[in-house]
Amino acid sequence: MSVHLADCHLHLEGCLTEETVLLLARRGGHRFADPAVFAKARSGVRDAASFLALYAEMCRLLRGPEDYFEAARAIALRLYRDGVAYAELYVSPEILSRFGLPAAECLSAISDAFEERGVERARCRVLLDAVRQWGPESAERVLDLYESRRPSAVVGFGLGGDEASRPAAEFAGVYLRARALGLRTSVHAGEWAGPESVAQALDALRPDRVDHGIAAAADPGLMSRLAEEGTILCVAPTSNRATGAVPSLKAHPLRSLLEAGVRVAIAADDPALFETSTRQEYEILSSELGLSPEQRRRCAEDSWRAAFCSAEERRAGLAALAAAEL
Repeated sequence: MSVHLADCHLHLEGCLTEETVLLLARRGGHRFADPAVFAKARSGVRDAASFLALYAEMCRLLRGPEDYFEAARAIALRLYRDGVAYAELYVSPEILSRFGLPAAECLSAISDAFEERGVERARCRVLLDAVRQWGPESAERVLDLYESRRPSAVVGFGLGGDEASRPAAEFAGVYLRARALGLRTSVHAGEWAGPESVAQALDALRPDRVDHGIAAAADPGLMSRLAEEGTILCVAPTSNRATGAVPSLKAHPLRSLLEAGVRVAIAADDPALFETSTRQEYEILSSELGLSPEQRRRCAEDSWRAAFCSAEERRAGLAALAAAEL
């Protein structure tokens, strides 16, 4: 199997393999120790609220650094088997702290697992995730933790959570600090909120890329701006359908974005919760969204160009992709 894809928009707890879910659930006496219960919970995701509730439950499966090390190792192996050569996964230190876990130690365990050598696996990097509704003070604590430890696998910083809870401008100073610390930046915007969410994030935060951003398709002027500035949107079609951001895959605006010249990278977001994979998302591009082979390849190339990896890694990734079939 050819390993040539990059996925820059994943969340660690949403990537847990089924084997890891079962193992952790049995170890902790969680209801997901019954595979049928886990399957029913996944099929029950219909909107943002049900998704966030399930995500919180997935977080509770992990009870310490050892669990996170084991989970991160399994994720890197599974991504590689799915054809992913490089991946970036969000980790939320403030969520760990609120669940009573040692955030710094858990983050270090994830980094150690991703840096482990000796077996073929996806090269995984960490994106630090701040939760928007918890405010800039919480986001600053995420950067405090990074500055005190600087785990080697961490390459970026982003803002997730409820887009409507706080204006992007409140986090302008946080993003300035993140860049000063050498981190690349992204932001969740234009998923469940409108195009103004994307525009505000661009103006206030100046991120290197945007996660989701699909609401921009409702504003031709904004699409023109994205195309002109070359800002890449990391789009996850199955996630958007599952959480109600779009009513169906057929109604997804991805084609409109591409036709407007917007650069799009393809991502699986939370594959464990949406029963998908990075490779499956590329299959959906043709089977459900009707994209041409050239459009699919352009998305795959821009996934590498969006990555917060080294120039050498990007060149090697693009070369492997050029020699592969999509």
